[in-house]
Amino acid sequence: MNTIHDNSPRETVGRSTVARFRMQFQAAAYAALEILSGKGVDRVYCDYHDDFVVRRNVSGAVDYHFFQVKTKGRANQQWNVDEIFSLKKKGKLDTDDRLDAIRQSIAGKLFVHTIEFGEQCREVTVLSNVHFGEDVYEVIDGLTSGASSKKYISQLIEKFAEIISPDAPISAEEVELARKKLSLLPNVQYVGDTLESFSIAAHNAIWKHSEIDLHKHEVDEIANSLVTLVTNKSCAPISNLSKTEMDTVTSVGLDDLLKVLSISTQVYQNLLTGGDPSAIKAASILQRQLKTAGASDSMIEYASQMKVSWDVWVRTARHTFPDFTFNILLDQIDNKCRAWLLGGGVLADLERFVQDVINSPIGAKFSTLNTELVFGAFCASIVRRAAR
Repeated sequence: MNTIHDNSPRETVGRSTVARFRMQFQAAAYAALEILSGKGVDRVYCDYHDDFVVRRNVSGAVDYHFFQVKTKGRANQQWNVDEIFSLKKKGKLDTDDRLDAIRQSIAGKLFVHTIEFGEQCREVTVLSNVHFGEDVYEVIDGLTSGASSKKYISQLIEKFAEIISPDAPISAEEVELARKKLSLLPNVQYVGDTLESFSIAAHNAIWKHSEIDLHKHEVDEIANSLVTLVTNKSCAPISNLSKTEMDTVTSVGLDDLLKVLSISTQVYQNLLTGGDPSAIKAASILQRQLKTAGASDSMIEYASQMKVSWDVWVRTARHTFPDFTFNILLDQIDNKCRAWLLGGGVLADLERFVQDVINSPIGAKFSTLNTELVFGAFCASIVRRAAR
């Protein structure tokens, strides 16, 4: 009797479709990591308006970057101009069918965003795991410059407004701006059939944007969680939702990333409000070390508040006490913190080390020092030592 493996399957398209979606989710997850930098990107929409959309918010000015993710099965394959633009190199663009074919192409659908969203459309990009043919770049160069020596490209430039906005006239300025917004992101290495390449890229991106250092098992777990997060955001129902609910359901924001990184949002907010320029990194270090020491979530949140209190106290004390005396105190705190960590870093032992600082000759010179402040100083030392 034949087993199921002896006969070739009639249908395998589902497997390739799932693989393509997985790579789309990896691309969106990687883009979302830029949120950690705090430099503009604040949200990534998943399979909403396009494969994914990166939102930037700088001083209240919002714009969007739309991405189409297109992949091929073999690394030596390339995308050609017909696949990207549905553009033929011979013949005229003189029928509605030919114009509509371009409008429905990969690039054509992206260009529609440039009209629908106007100035808020920052850029539109085709992202792929393989390269694009030279003819694709020639078309983009022609669209950007507004001229080309090749007839099929010059026809596209001439018919551009009619293609992307067939039902409403658009100004020459709008046309020119729209033509220049298409870009390509070829040979992307962080999308693939497995999570291996994505995990490596995610590790590097997390370090780049937040300087959080991770062990391999942590990276693998985070990479899997990131892709799962984007998958869930891409598949969630969106009917009858408010704008706020839509953001929560369809997009990845900082709160989502903090959960994936096992960082308390409140701890991060405490440090950020306290003026810590590396709040994500500090929150990660503090939370991981204190969790290892046996601290509860409430204690870790309290620790972040005390670190902020210490940082505020330091800014005043630096101008109140002699530099020599003040630096001796900092050295004393660092030495005690190191001794606590080398002794096992157990939370139950921490109060004794804190009191040693307060009761030391150098501690006695600072009348405003108390248990809470020195505990905050230890927290600051933990972060400083791990960040070296």
